[in-house]
Amino acid sequence: MHKIIKPYLVILLITIAIVYSFALPKKKYSGTDILSQLKIPYRLDTWQGADVEQGLDLEDKKYNFISQTIEREYINAAGKNLSLSIMNADNFHNPKVCSNAAGFKVKELNDVELKVANRTIRTNAIYAQSGDEGYLLIYWMCINKDIVDWTEQKIKQLWYSLFNENKIGLMIRLDVPTDEDNIDDAHILANDFITALCNTLNQDDLDYIIGI
Repeated sequence: MHKIIKPYLVILLITIAIVYSFALPKKKYSGTDILSQLKIPYRLDTWQGADVEQGLDLEDKKYNFISQTIEREYINAAGKNLSLSIMNADNFHNPKVCSNAAGFKVKELNDVELKVANRTIRTNAIYAQSGDEGYLLIYWMCINKDIVDWTEQKIKQLWYSLFNENKIGLMIRLDVPTDEDNIDDAHILANDFITALCNTLNQDDLDYIIGI
């Protein structure tokens, strides 16, 4: 879809959604409880995972956009670590916004291609740094087994809201500790991890994570 057309289409759909909401207020968006069904192993080849505190008070109204999360840290045999986050949200917040709000200086990077399970998925990437703490953040969104960008996600969300249909929408994010001089090595580490993950998942869970 042409970049010039996308904003106008979003505005049109938002307008339709507003009119529709006032006309039929009983219609509401309905999501699905997918994260409780996903089977994400703790052991992935040479990687060992453990649950971590997500650092978000889900009872706080400002985090109402998050309905569920999986938060884990994985460490490989060489002692390298990264964090995996999977969110099921009615309204995803862009990691660039979240990182800025947390006090990190954010640098946008070129999209990252991950080659896994005989597929190539294009993901978003940023480098976030605060003091001596730096991370490569790689993230993508998959709705009903289809990788989408942020504009497509909003369009799909409006569409499913209009017709009161369920959708399975996930944002998958990898946070890899690194400094700016070693981002390429962090890319390799992320690809190694996602390959190990995808080689372990059953076919249905794999499709929800990286699309079909």
